[in-house]
Amino acid sequence: MHYRGVFWVNASSRSLSIESYHRISRALSGQTQAHSENGEQVIETVKAELEDWREPWLLIFDNYDTPGEFTDIRRFLPQGEHGHVIITSRRRDLDRLGAQIELCALSPEEGVNLLLRGCSRPEIDENLDTSKEIVWRLGGLALAIDQAGAYIAHRRIPPTELGNFLKTFETQRKEILSYTPSSEWEYSSMQNGREEDQTKAINAFTTWEMSLNELIRIKPREKKAIIHFLRLSAYFNPARIEESLFRNFWVKMQKRKKPSKEILPEPTRWHQIFKLNKKRKPRESNVNNTRTHWLYAMAVRSWHKNDTEQEGSSGQRLEYQWNHNHYWDLLSEIYNLSLVQSIETNIEGASFSLHPLVRDWLLRRDQLIDHQHYMDEAFAVIGSNFPVCYEDFLSLSMDQRFAILSHLDSCMLNDKLLSEPQNRIGNGKKTYETASMSAFLYNLHGRGDPVEVLLRRITENVDADITYFTQLSYALALQGEFEQVVELSYQCRDYREKALEERNPNRLDFDTELSYALVVLGRYNEAEPIQRQTLQLKQETLGNASRKTIESMTDLADSLYRQRKYEAAATLAREALELSKTHLSENDGARVNIMQTLALVLQAQGRIDEAEKIQREVVQKEQHHLGMEHPDILNAMNVLAFILEGKKKGRS
Repeated sequence: MHYRGVFWVNASSRSLSIESYHRISRALSGQTQAHSENGEQVIETVKAELEDWREPWLLIFDNYDTPGEFTDIRRFLPQGEHGHVIITSRRRDLDRLGAQIELCALSPEEGVNLLLRGCSRPEIDENLDTSKEIVWRLGGLALAIDQAGAYIAHRRIPPTELGNFLKTFETQRKEILSYTPSSEWEYSSMQNGREEDQTKAINAFTTWEMSLNELIRIKPREKKAIIHFLRLSAYFNPARIEESLFRNFWVKMQKRKKPSKEILPEPTRWHQIFKLNKKRKPRESNVNNTRTHWLYAMAVRSWHKNDTEQEGSSGQRLEYQWNHNHYWDLLSEIYNLSLVQSIETNIEGASFSLHPLVRDWLLRRDQLIDHQHYMDEAFAVIGSNFPVCYEDFLSLSMDQRFAILSHLDSCMLNDKLLSEPQNRIGNGKKTYETASMSAFLYNLHGRGDPVEVLLRRITENVDADITYFTQLSYALALQGEFEQVVELSYQCRDYREKALEERNPNRLDFDTELSYALVVLGRYNEAEPIQRQTLQLKQETLGNASRKTIESMTDLADSLYRQRKYEAAATLAREALELSKTHLSENDGARVNIMQTLALVLQAQGRIDEAEKIQREVVQKEQHHLGMEHPDILNAMNVLAFILEGKKKGRS
C-alpha cells in the first residue's frame, strides 16, 4: 500500500510521545518553529488533521514497553477509515489495543542474508552450512544476527573463517552480543528528555536489560529474588524448565533439619517469593523401609539423610506450602516482558522456555559474579529431584527422567564453560554427592563418558572413599573397559583394605565388579574365588533376602555358565530367581539380570522354548523401564536373537 504520510512516535513514555506529536504537527503544517500549543492541544491537532485525510496514512508507536506508566495511549490514536496504526512493544499483553502479530525468528535463509549482507552471492553459497549454524546458534534473532554480522565485518573475518567465529562466540558471547558499530547503527533508544537529545545505541543484551528494569520497577521489593531466580534458571536446559524442578528443591529445603548452608553457601533469595502461609499437619514417620538399588542408595544418601520435618509443639510438624499462583503470576509478568520465550501450565504445574541468547545474557550480565554459588545451587536443585528410593525413581516416566537428564547436561556444559577446573562438579567434597547422583543417572541411560569424567574427578581426591571407586568400576564395566576395572583395583588397594578392616559392605560391592571384569576377560581362576568369598560374606552379613546377595548369586551363576558348568549355573540361577520373586519387585533390574542369565543357561542346555519365553519377558521389561535407546535393550535383544538362532538350528 502507498501511504501519503508515515509518522513515527517514540512511545517509550507519554512525554516523549507528545514531543513526537509536536514534530508531526510541524511537519503537517509545513512550519519549522515550535508551536505554542500544550501537550493536550497538539494531540487533538494531529488527530484532527489525520482524520480529515482521504488518503492512507500510517502512524507507528515504537517501544511501547511501559503501559503501566503510559496508560492513556488510546487518547493519541486518530479515528477514521483511511489510516493504520502499528504499536511495537516487547510486551505480549497488549491484545486489547488490537490484533497482535508476534515477530518470529528469521528463517535460515533470511538470517544468512542478514549475517553476510556485505558478501557476494557466491561467497554466501560457499559458506552456507556454517552461516546457517551461526543463525541457528543465535536463535534466528534479527538484532543478534545483525550484531554478529557487524562484529564479523569489524574484525574483517572472511566467510571462509566463519567456523572459527563460532568457537570465538562460545567463549566471548557477552563481548559479541554487546558490540555496536560506532556509526550507522540502525538500532537505538531515545533517552529521557527532549527528542533532540542524543540517542543511545542498543544491542540484544541492552533490550533484555531494559525489560528486566521494567520488571523490577513493577516489583521493587522482590528485585534481588527475581534476578536470582532468573539467573538460576539460565543454568538449566532452556527448551523447557518445569515448575517441579524448583518446587521439589524448595520443599526439600523446608524439610531439612540442618540449614541449607550444608548444601549452599548462602540462602537462596527466591525461596520467599513462592512461599505460602504454613499449615500444621499430624506428625508422620519418615522411616523408609523400601529396598533400593545399592548404587542409587549411595548416590542419594546425603540428600535424604536429613529429611526430618521441622516440628512444632504438640508433636505436629510444620509444612510450608509452595505457592503455585505466585509462581505463575511472576512467570506471566516475565513472559509479557519477553524475557522468556513461552509459558504453559498443566496438571503437573507451569513450565517455561528461554531463548538461548536470553540464557547467555543472564549467565553473563554480572560478569560471572557469584557464578560458583549459582552453579552449586543448580546442581543442588537437580539433586533434590532424585526420589529417595530406586523404586520411586523407576516409577518416573521416561519424559520426567529425560527432563532431569537434559537439565543435567546443561549444567555440565555450563560447568565446563564457566567454572575454574578446580571448582567443577566432583572436584570438591561439597559436590561429591551431586556428582555421584549425576553419574548414576547417566549410567542408567547408557551415557558412559560423563560418568567416567565425574567419578574420576572424585576418585582423584585424597578424601574419596571406596564407594566412589565402586561406582567408577561399575561405570567402566558398562562401557566394556574391563582391563581398567582391574587396574582400578590396584589403584584403590589401600581403600579396599581400609574398607575390609571397617567391615564396610561397599568393599564387597567393589569386589563384585572386579570379579565380573575378570570373568569377562576370561580370567576365571582369579574371578571364581573372589565371587565365592563375596557371596559367602554377603550371606553371612546381609542374609539371603538381600538384593546384594541375590546379585552375587547371579554373578557366580554367570561365571559358571561361561565356564560351561551348566548344571551348577542353572541350579544357582533358579535359586536366585526364587529369592528375587519373594524379596525384589517384579521389574527390579537385579531380577531382570537373573532371568537373562537363566535364559542363557537354559539355551546352552538345549531347553530353547523355556529360554525364549524368559528372554522375551526380559526384553519387554527393559523396553518399558529403560526406553529403546539404552544399550541394555540392544544387549537383551541380541541375547534373544542368539536363543532364536539356536532354536532355528535345532529344528533343522
